[in-house]
Amino acid sequence: MSTHLLNHLAVMAELHAQGRYDRMTDDLFKLTGETPMSLYDFVKLHAAEFTPSKATV
Repeated sequence: MSTHLLNHLAVMAELHAQGRYDRMTDDLFKLTGETPMSLYDFVKLHAAEFTPSKATV
């Protein structure tokens, strides 16, 4: 990884630790009319896509 990318990821991790990414907006609802789902619910809904198959192991 490049130094630039490593520095960027380090800053993002620090901002996350400080709670700087804990904002919510209603932009998705305004754009699509759909209520957003949590990451947990998305992964649960698409569990097969997050589970390695025997062919990829």
